[in-house]
Amino acid sequence: MKTPRAEISVNGKSVASIFNERLISVTIVDKEGVTSDTISCELNDGWPFAAIPQKGDTISAKLGYIQTGVAYFGQFTAEDPEVRCLPYGMTVNGKGANMRDDLKSQRSRHWDNVTVKEVVEEIAAGNGLSAAVDNEVGSHLYEWFGQEDESDLHVVERLARRHGALFSIKDDRLIFAAKGSGRAPSGKPLFQVIAAPSDIVEGSCRTTFAHRQKFKRVKARVQDRRRAELIEVEEESDEEGTADFTIADPFADEAEARSAAKSKAGDLKRETIKTSVTMFGNPAIRAGSPFRYAGVRPELDELEFIIESATHRLSKVGYTTDIEAKLKA
Repeated sequence: MKTPRAEISVNGKSVASIFNERLISVTIVDKEGVTSDTISCELNDGWPFAAIPQKGDTISAKLGYIQTGVAYFGQFTAEDPEVRCLPYGMTVNGKGANMRDDLKSQRSRHWDNVTVKEVVEEIAAGNGLSAAVDNEVGSHLYEWFGQEDESDLHVVERLARRHGALFSIKDDRLIFAAKGSGRAPSGKPLFQVIAAPSDIVEGSCRTTFAHRQKFKRVKARVQDRRRAELIEVEEESDEEGTADFTIADPFADEAEARSAAKSKAGDLKRETIKTSVTMFGNPAIRAGSPFRYAGVRPELDELEFIIESATHRLSKVGYTTDIEAKLKA
C-alpha cells in the first residue's frame, strides 16, 4: 500500500513546512492549451497560525508517493486566499504562474518571409520566455504576417488555431505543440497512459459517442486577389459524416487555408468520442498525453485518446487522478 505525499512551498520560505503539516488536501488541474492550470489547497489552521499567502505569492507543488517519490507540477500564483475562524481553516488557490500582463498588451508590427516557429520564438523572447515549438506545425512559411492592434497572446492563439497547435506557458517556457499528437514539441512521444480495470476507480468510467457531430469534410476559402474571387479548398474529417463544415473567414493563401481546414477537421473528429475516468493517482498523467483502455471493454480498448485535462486530488484518504480525454484524430 503506497502512502500519498504532497510537497508544497510558498516563496521558498520556512512557512512552507507549517503549510505542509496543516495540509488536508490538494487539487491540481493540468489542462491542455493556454487555459491556466490551477491549484487548490485546504489546510487546518490554528496555533501557531501559518502566515496567510498574499496575492502574487509563488506556490510550488510536487505530488506522488513516499515509496516511489514525487513529481514536479510547476509554479502557481496565489489568488485570494480564504481564512475561516472558529473552527480555523484556510483555502489557498492559485493559477499558472506565467500568464503575464505584457502578453495581453495590444501592439502592431509585421514580419516578412518568416516561419510560424520564428514568429512564436520572437514573441516568447520579447516576453522574457524561452520557446519550445513543434517543428511540424512551426514550419509554415509566410511571405507576410501581420499583428495589427492585437496582443501577443492573441497572435499565438491565432497561429495555433490555423496550424493545428496548442500552446501553453509553464515555468517560463512558451510551448507550441501539435494538437492531439501525443508528442512533445521536441517530437518525442509523451508518456502513454493505459487504464486497466485494476487502475480504475469503480463506477467512474464513461464514454460518449456524439454521432450528430460528425462532419464529412471541412472547407476553407482563399481570397485570390488577382482574379478577385474566393477559391475553396477542403480536407476530410470523418468518412461517416454527411454534412460539410465551412470556415467563415477567408485566408491569405492556399497553404494557410489547407492548414486551417486540416486543423478544424481534426478538432471536429476529436469531438465525436469523449471519455472520462478516475484512476488511482499517478503523477505521470498529464494533459496532452496519449491514453487508452486495456481489458476494459471490446471496442473501447481499440480507441486511442488524447488527455485534455488531468485533475490530481490528494489527501490523507488517498490519491486519485480524474481524466477527461478526446478521440485522437
